[in-house]
Amino acid sequence: MKPLRLVIVDDEPLARSGLRALLANDPELECVSECGDGQAAIEAIESLMPDLVLLDVQMPEIDGFGVIRAIGPERMPGVIFVTAYEEFALEAFRVHALDYLLKPFSDAQLADALTRAKRLIRDRGITQLGDRLNELAQSVRPGARYLSRLTVRVAQRARIVRVADIDWIEAADYCARLHAGTSTHVVRVSLGALERLLDPAQFVRVHRSAIINLDRIKEIVTDGSGDGEILLVDGTRVRMARSRREDVERVLGKAW
Repeated sequence: MKPLRLVIVDDEPLARSGLRALLANDPELECVSECGDGQAAIEAIESLMPDLVLLDVQMPEIDGFGVIRAIGPERMPGVIFVTAYEEFALEAFRVHALDYLLKPFSDAQLADALTRAKRLIRDRGITQLGDRLNELAQSVRPGARYLSRLTVRVAQRARIVRVADIDWIEAADYCARLHAGTSTHVVRVSLGALERLLDPAQFVRVHRSAIINLDRIKEIVTDGSGDGEILLVDGTRVRMARSRREDVERVLGKAW
């Protein structure tokens, strides 16, 4: 029987190393990635498609619920939440029948949670996981927090790009290419994941391969079929699909 592929997500390095050491003794599990933040977790889950995620709830910028929103609840693998929430919030996990580990937890508690998760995954018992994850996120954190910055790799350095500085974003295979002024950066996150994390009052999908910052629009030109082109203030032209025209008009308002 092939081991289940697992991703560890926790912003505390000691917590990640401790979990990995404990999991190394379990022949039914294979840790395929460790992630220290939500952006890295999204990249790992999208590219590696693990069977199970140990997911820290409280992380800066993109927390555990932001990871779920980016991936899409219906596409998430099995999840064991790792949390330091107080008792009142833990009731939500119980109500929605989602497993969690309350920090600090014992080796025995981790083993019990993993045993339950493995049984559910092997028995295909997570078919309703998407609905439960969505309901949990709404009950614990009803107000969505939108992305304000992204970390990009430039040679051996990590650079922070403010979302407000992004002019537009285009799909690049399973990655996304950020255009910010004269700079272009690639992040290993799909366009769909980014769309779910960006403020819809500020960014709109205009084509299956493009998202634009509404503040950068100079002009919209459409033809008889409804397809069109968006001219940005820097002169860049971005295709607009007619299927996305209503989304653009809903945010900007129709022309007089």
